[in-house]
Amino acid sequence: MKMVKSLILGTAVAFAASAGAQAADLPVKAKAAGYVKICPQYGPGFYYIPGTDICLKVGGLVFAEAGYHASGSITNLTYGGTWSRDDTSLQWRSRGYVSMDARTATPYGVLRSFILGGFEQRTNNAANAPAPGAFVQYAFIQFAGFTAGTANSFFDFGANYLSLSVSSNPWNWTNVFAYTANLGNGLSASISLEDSSTSKIGPVATIQSQSPSIVGNIRLDQAWGSAQVMAAAQEGRFQINGTPANNNDWGWAIGAGVEIKLPMLGAGDTIKVMAVTSEGATEYTGLSGSPYGGIGGVGVGFGTAGTGFATVTDWVNATGVNTGTDASSVMVQYKHNWTPTVNSNVHVGYNEAYNVTAAGGFGGLQIVQYGHSLKWSPVKDLTLALDVLYTETDVNNVETDKVATWFRVTRTF
Repeated sequence: MKMVKSLILGTAVAFAASAGAQAADLPVKAKAAGYVKICPQYGPGFYYIPGTDICLKVGGLVFAEAGYHASGSITNLTYGGTWSRDDTSLQWRSRGYVSMDARTATPYGVLRSFILGGFEQRTNNAANAPAPGAFVQYAFIQFAGFTAGTANSFFDFGANYLSLSVSSNPWNWTNVFAYTANLGNGLSASISLEDSSTSKIGPVATIQSQSPSIVGNIRLDQAWGSAQVMAAAQEGRFQINGTPANNNDWGWAIGAGVEIKLPMLGAGDTIKVMAVTSEGATEYTGLSGSPYGGIGGVGVGFGTAGTGFATVTDWVNATGVNTGTDASSVMVQYKHNWTPTVNSNVHVGYNEAYNVTAAGGFGGLQIVQYGHSLKWSPVKDLTLALDVLYTETDVNNVETDKVATWFRVTRTF
């Protein structure tokens, strides 16, 4: 009996020792990895970069689009005439954006840096071949009321409601160094020094500048919507026939806009009205330096030299004296939400400019535009849009008109 007990006890001890050794060989459970923490104070999508106090949001957008008579780089349209069989009337473009928004709380307010850039592939109208490109649309730092970098001009008042570009809604990103003072109750005032090369349209020969454009605005943001008055001044230094600049003058532009929410007509409905007038600062009205018998970017087409088209510049030299081009624009846009996933946008715009260079001498330019877009979002972050834009251009009482169409598919993330 003693022998049996000893055997059982020995076996149990040996088993326990063996089990203990096996348990010691098992891997030790690792500490749980820390979860990425969100930054709710800046809205959805922000999270802390591990080990820092920086909140970061990464996003992007991809769109693919095609348009008919929807490019401003098409040549060979006879003034008042019709499109040639050689014209590239169908345009294609694909573009991808990536954005990063980094914010940090400081005793002086939020320190923010923002980057938005990407790549695009599009139809090259001149050679009828693909034209790829990379770009940076925004790259700026904001701190204690200051904004420095590439951003929208402080003259701008809200984006265009349509996918197609229109001639009466200035929308320009440029290099800025600006300060915004928040005055309370949604009222703010901004002053900005901006890269004048993005807002000047060269005259007689070449236009230069040794000064930045000076832009200011006063803006009000309330529950009912927004309103803004804005002004800009820019220097022109003239170079005639290749000689060194021997004359300079300053152009100006002033404008006002209001955007009103209309919940009584539909959730998210808005109407925007804006007007701008200028002398020697034409691009602030939405016009560009392209030859007009049509309008660049909206599908009316360009003309070649001598075909009777008007060329808009900031300054002209008709009588040996540099004279600023007088230009103005007004537009109304309305957005209506039919359902939570379907909305439509209506645009009516008018531009005029005088002292423009036209066949037969200097004259006047008038542009009238009517546009409509229909947008459908079948699922979250996916939008299908169809735009139609009619443009009528009058140069020295000779009219040209055109209809442009544009279809775009957009995915945001």
